[in-house]
Amino acid sequence: MQAKMFYSPAEVARELGISPTTVLRLIHAGRLPAIRVSERIYRIPSASYEKYMSGTLEEPFTARLGSVKPRPHLGQGERLPEPATGEAPARAR
Repeated sequence: MQAKMFYSPAEVARELGISPTTVLRLIHAGRLPAIRVSERIYRIPSASYEKYMSGTLEEPFTARLGSVKPRPHLGQGERLPEPATGEAPARAR
């Protein structure tokens, strides 16, 4: 592999000859440390990959790097206008 700071699960999978799903299983099992960039995106630091390949990685990685906060949906919690009744608006006197 090229000397990069981070690898995607697909790049690691290609190098190891396994599927990207298997790489994600290794990440979730704590056997391959990775950084969670967003809800669905992980990056493997090159140092972690090299330690994994050399077999010098400690037993299951247990550090928690925090969770990704879900984003609110657009308009969530906003008050919606009342539906139109078809009547003409009342005039101010």
